[in-house]
Amino acid sequence: MTGDADLAALYQDRVRHWAARARNDRRLSPADLTVTKKSPICGSALTLDVRAQGRTIQELGYRVRACTLGMASAAVVVATAPGRPVEETLAAEQRLRELLAGEDTRFPAPWEALEMFVAARDFPTRHGSILLPFEALAEAFSAPTPA
Repeated sequence: MTGDADLAALYQDRVRHWAARARNDRRLSPADLTVTKKSPICGSALTLDVRAQGRTIQELGYRVRACTLGMASAAVVVATAPGRPVEETLAAEQRLRELLAGEDTRFPAPWEALEMFVAARDFPTRHGSILLPFEALAEAFSAPTPA
């Protein structure tokens, strides 16, 4: 059973601050690609709109219906990924997966905000929500390019 201190660390001010940035949907119309992902464990859902030039993310829009952790993760991705190659974002996802698995990892600039999820290690039912925006981007860039 988790204690109050564990929950306080999980929902620290930094996480709540980032989550607040994703409270209002900001969709892109038109978008080059739109992907909707849902975590089967917790039911968190994210629709991600992507504008890209080749494999570089130009702009992201979103509709997020997730816990505070999922909203915070989506906000970090929406704020950080534009202007960057998708491979950089997916490398940040790999480091996040390592962090959640208990490994000691550090995030390069500009992805340092993801370190806030260290307290989520002991809450595997929340990992799916935290990873949703990364999984949505991976799916978007694995889809065939529209004609």
